[in-house]
Formats: sequence, structure tokens, C-alpha cells
Amino acid sequence: MGFWDFLNFKKRDFTDHYAPFTQANFFNENAGQIVSSVTAMQVPPYASAINLLSSSLAKLSIHVEKDGKQIDNHPIKRLFENPSEFLDSYTLFQQAEMNRLNEGNAYVYIQRDNTGNAENLLLINPSFVNIMIKKGGYHYQVTNNGDSFKVFPKDMIHVKSPVLDMNSLKGLGYYKILERQIGLWLAAQSHQNNYFALGSNPNSIIEVPEKLSPEKREMVREAWEKLNGATNKHRVAVVDAGMKYQKMGFNFQELEMNVLFDSMTKQIASVFNVAPYMLGHEGKGNTYTNVETQNMNFLQQALMPSIVAWEHQLKKLFVTDDGHRAKFNYETLLRADSKTRAERIKTLVDAKVMTINEGRQYEGLSPMEKIEE
Repeated sequence: MGFWDFLNFKKRDFTDHYAPFTQANFFNENAGQIVSSVTAMQVPPYASAINLLSSSLAKLSIHVEKDGKQIDNHPIKRLFENPSEFLDSYTLFQQAEMNRLNEGNAYVYIQRDNTGNAENLLLINPSFVNIMIKKGGYHYQVTNNGDSFKVFPKDMIHVKSPVLDMNSLKGLGYYKILERQIGLWLAAQSHQNNYFALGSNPNSIIEVPEKLSPEKREMVREAWEKLNGATNKHRVAVVDAGMKYQKMGFNFQELEMNVLFDSMTKQIASVFNVAPYMLGHEGKGNTYTNVETQNMNFLQQALMPSIVAWEHQLKKLFVTDDGHRAKFNYETLLRADSKTRAERIKTLVDAKVMTINEGRQYEGLSPMEKIEE
């Protein structure tokens, strides 16, 4: 029995991956809402978390280093600065990370020249990709508009979400992890929208002195809604002789969704490992010191796992394993205020721990050609 047989990997029927969408209780479990990667982005804290993490990663510069030293003239460094004619570096990594978080997988195809060196990085839509698992290995099958081509793992940067579907070797999007919370949020939004769209209190009745046929009952309802609907809000209600308008009791606290939305925001924030205030939640007791500490936690808990995952996959850009590697520069996220940074650099330079030019590089400044000791 081979290793792949032991793991029971074989060519899969990927339609099974969507089985939950066809189950009878799917809509009931999600508050009657369709939850997908598209509808999930209609939930403000979820979309905010996706945008926060993807843009934070994309803002970080990437350099090539060997033995702890940056290699400024390396061709991969230039590739990061200009990955292709279609997308700039920021857009490529921002969209790729958004795909990873929302869809579960980020795919970037490495286009190589005749010598095997990477010359372009092309973003691939996750819906175009299937992983074909066969005995002895696997490859990526990319299909678009009926055209299909095979990509070997060495030529595909594939960064997954933390939760894996072991049947397909793909990551699961966060919308699947937060399915019920997203469904509840969408249902609450729909409830509010329906109420205000009606314009008048839907819990009201019009009493008439005679029995109405179904046709006349519908005519009375249409006439009332025409005169007192959304476009005629706050106008005086007029009823015919003999008719009585009765307003039924309504608890306006049912529309007070703040407690629900606050709870959902905190739950979504906890899944993404970010502080709720970063998603627009007004937390109590957020002082400057607290926020600074929370920013440190954001880097360590939320962003670093993504950085490490990307750095592992970016090793595929190097043809030979000669010690070169790609590194994200996240030092900017660790910086204190300018005064504290200046004092720290001065102390390190005076102690000959770093040179003046290394201190300038830390601050993003160009090196000085002549430095007086």
C-alpha cells in the first residue's frame, strides 16, 4: 500500500463539496438566508475584517534576503515591485489575500521564462481551480471559458485559509466558518429593510362594516397602501365612512438591533483574531496605550500567521535552494512614536550595534555616501 493509498486520496468528485447548499435544512440553519462568499461581503464587520487583513498584508514591502542580509538587486525583488503588466504589487497581494480569507484559497500562477526563472505573477480566480489528486502526487487544473490547462505545484503559489477541507486539499473560506452569524446578520438587515420599506406600521388592520369578497378586500388593501405607503409616510390617514382603522401594538425594541449587531461583531472579530474596535465596534476604555498594545496583538495574532504562510509559498519563486528567501517587512508595524524610535536608533548606533546607514534604512531613508565618524 502506497502513501497516497494510505491517506485514501484519489480523484475526487468535487460536487460533494457543495452538498450543504442542497440540504433541506440549510436555509433554516442560516436564518433563512443564502450565505455565500458574495452575500457575506454584505455584512459590514465581516467585509471590514477581510479588507483590514488583506490591505494590511498588501501594504508591507517584500525583500529578498540571504543569511540575514537584504539583496537589493535580486531579480525576484524587482518581480515583487512589478509582478505583471496587469496588476501592481499592492493590488496583487491585496486581492490574493482577500481570496484566501473569503474564498479559502489564494492562487498566484508563476509564469517562467525558458530558463525556469519567474518573470510574471498572475492572479488566478479560485473558482477556476481544481486540485486533481492522483497516486503519487497532485496538480492544479485551471479552467476558464472551456479552456483548461495543467499547473504543477512548483508553479502555483497556493496559500490556504487556516481551516482545510482534507477531501480536496483546499482551504475553507471564513464565510463557511461564520455561516450562522452571517445568516443571522443578513436576516436582521432584511427585517429592518422590510419594515421601513412598508412605510406604515404593518401591524394594523382596517375594519369594515360588511363582509368583503376577496376582490374587494384586495382593493381596500391596495388603496390603503397607495395612500399611506413608503412615499406617503407621515400623511394623514383617510378612511371611508363606516371603516375603522385600528393600530395594533408594536414593540419598537424589536427594531433595536444594536445588541444583536454588537454581539455578532464581537464574534466575527474573535474568529479573525482582531480587536472589535478595528471593525468599527466602539469599545469602552480604549486608551492610546491600550490601542498600541492591541496593534501589537494584531500583528502577532492576526497578521503573522498569514505572513508566515505566504513566505513559505514564495519559496517557489527561487529556482535553486541556495539560501535566498522572500521576507515581508513588518517592522513598520512594530514602530513606536518617532521620538522613541530616534532614541532607540541613537542608542544602538552609539553602542555600535548598528551603523548609521542601517538606522537610516530602518526609517526607510536612503543611505548616506559620506559619513563623518
